[in-house]
Amino acid sequence: MMMLAAFLLPLAAVAVIASAGAAVPAAAHRVRRATAIAAPLTTVPAALLCVFDAGARLEVPWLLFGSEFHLDPAARALTLITALLYGAALMAVSWAKLRDAEKGSGALSAFLLLCFVGNIGTYVAADAVSFYLAFALMSFSAVGLVIHYRSQEARRATRIYLIMSVVSETAILAGLILTASAGGYRVADAPAAVADSEFTTLIVVLLLIGFGVKAGTVPLHVWLPLAHPAAPPAASAVLSGAMVKAGLVGWLRFLPLGEMAMLAVGYTLLGLALLGAFAAAVVGVLQRDPKVVLAYSTISQMGFITALPAVGLLVPELASATITAAVLYAVHHGLAKGAMFLGVPVMKHFGTGRTRWLVAAGLVGAGLAVAGAPLTSGAYGKYVSKETVEGITFVGADLYDLLPLVATGSTVLLMRFGWLLWSAERHPEHRPAGELASWLLVCAAGIAVPWLVGMHWLGAGGFSWEAGPLWDATWPLLLGLAVGSGVWLLSARGWLPGWVERADGSALQPGDLVVAEESVGAQTAQGAASVLEAAHQGATTVRESALGLVTRWGDRAEGAIDGGERRLAPWAASGAAVLVVLTGSLLLLAGGWLL
Repeated sequence: MMMLAAFLLPLAAVAVIASAGAAVPAAAHRVRRATAIAAPLTTVPAALLCVFDAGARLEVPWLLFGSEFHLDPAARALTLITALLYGAALMAVSWAKLRDAEKGSGALSAFLLLCFVGNIGTYVAADAVSFYLAFALMSFSAVGLVIHYRSQEARRATRIYLIMSVVSETAILAGLILTASAGGYRVADAPAAVADSEFTTLIVVLLLIGFGVKAGTVPLHVWLPLAHPAAPPAASAVLSGAMVKAGLVGWLRFLPLGEMAMLAVGYTLLGLALLGAFAAAVVGVLQRDPKVVLAYSTISQMGFITALPAVGLLVPELASATITAAVLYAVHHGLAKGAMFLGVPVMKHFGTGRTRWLVAAGLVGAGLAVAGAPLTSGAYGKYVSKETVEGITFVGADLYDLLPLVATGSTVLLMRFGWLLWSAERHPEHRPAGELASWLLVCAAGIAVPWLVGMHWLGAGGFSWEAGPLWDATWPLLLGLAVGSGVWLLSARGWLPGWVERADGSALQPGDLVVAEESVGAQTAQGAASVLEAAHQGATTVRESALGLVTRWGDRAEGAIDGGERRLAPWAASGAAVLVVLTGSLLLLAGGWLL
């Protein structure tokens, strides 16, 4: 019953917001506003389900081909953080409704609720059709979040997001059809079915591409740095904290992890994961919008997480441990990154006066967690992940030594984010509101939830408090602080290239690869237009030349005909006489032949 309520309550709120105008036109705004304000409560059943009903099942035999939903440990952990993030995002949105009675139609709340239903549906779906429909609902409902402000940047981001979503959905649909046809209709049977299929490699490649778009895997990540700055901060929090994790879950559910080794695919995915983890940090530091910097931080962190299922493809014996580590790290990252995105408007509105130090402490704490500082959930997630992949090498380097360097890049990125946010313009609010309360809720959850989930729900074990692990969590941050401080000193002395000193996004624009693709596309279109214009001009010239030639020959022919007529005019009577003589001769000849 609780699982059913987790789906139906948000959908009921969406139905009220959508139909309010038709049902009660005079009071439509008040109904939508009241429903949007109450919307955070619709995420409560999902949170209660995770806390009190572990292992819950729901079967709906009359829906589609028979739908099944199951709250296994991974789904339980991810559904909990999703409920917390969406609840906080909806609270932040409802704060605007309370502050301005004439603001908004409830559309943003409605799209958030649709995304929430799709998001938790991907976690608890136990069959391929339900999973795909939930994933599609989440993906296409997110369009309403990206386009919300209707600005030119939002429209561009939405176009790119839609293109990438269609690519994603097409690849996933093809992969899941092949999976189901191989006997993997139920999610629990999918890995073995994919491993036994004659199209194993094709299925895996399709799923890697399809889910890689949502997970922000290089080079499919291009929508993320554009969608985040375009969307409202509350929407960015769920995009980065919860939605990207749906791509990870797709891999964990359907790839043949633990069933077979796929060295070529595994090393390719691992290479792309590490490329994203390190390259995103470089590109992100050169941006000037705090939300774009956070978007590249998400790409970097998702690269770290993606390395774990890649190892599961390389070494089947490690699959179970890598799945646990990936889920734990996703829980930590979802809450920490959600707190940072929600913290952008909180700093803007409450970063002055009595609340200034509270806001600063919360953002610094969330940043330290993302970087993996000791005593934080990030340190716990990184510790479990590193222990899982110890001994796995890539191009001669041990992952145990490579992965900590991701924290170095994260530290530099977060230093850049902190500077941009601290120096940004403030618009103070003098009364506490839902925006601040929801952010504090996520900050508090980020401190405690990953530890509780990891040790009690996932069985990931605890963190070692010995000197070695503590130092392993510390030195990457110290290195990042040294690199960031060194770059600042070089910039202050004018020893850096101008494009590095500006760091305004002009050297490497948000979207990086898509900017180059758009440029090539524009040049190609311009070249094609030039060719078509030249062809059109050439055809026009040929047509005009042909018409001129025909006209000249026509004039000459007409003149010749007129001259002939003038010359033959005096012969008209003679011609008639000749015709009479010829006719008489023919008649005489015919008569003689008959006689």
